[in-house]
Amino acid sequence: MQLERTEIPAGSLLVAVSKFQGGRLQLKISSIQSQGNIYPVEINIHDNDGQMGLYVPYSAEQNAVSDIVANMSQTSGTNIMVAQSAGQQIAADLNRGVVQGLSGYFQKRVRQLKVTVKAGHQVLLLPK
Repeated sequence: MQLERTEIPAGSLLVAVSKFQGGRLQLKISSIQSQGNIYPVEINIHDNDGQMGLYVPYSAEQNAVSDIVANMSQTSGTNIMVAQSAGQQIAADLNRGVVQGLSGYFQKRVRQLKVTVKAGHQVLLLPK
């Protein structure tokens, strides 16, 4: 890649901002690191079909499993416990808070979308 008068060798680190939109992974390269230098850039990534972003196939089964696990974590820790003493009630409330916090964290992690781009996938880099 040629960046002004500097040649960027293959294997250089590219930093991109990403988001999912319309079944595509939108990527915008914001900087390139090469030979100890960081170059600020604005480069949009287009798939080999010419459209902006990488096509991400939709999997209804994968989304259904993620939703089921996320809903399970959301409903865990909501049982009512009748304690015999105030100390037991406080301990139960603390435990419930910990379980709800962990289930909320787990729910967010399960719902995160993950995409793996195989090595050698060809893309078009178009400067803004």
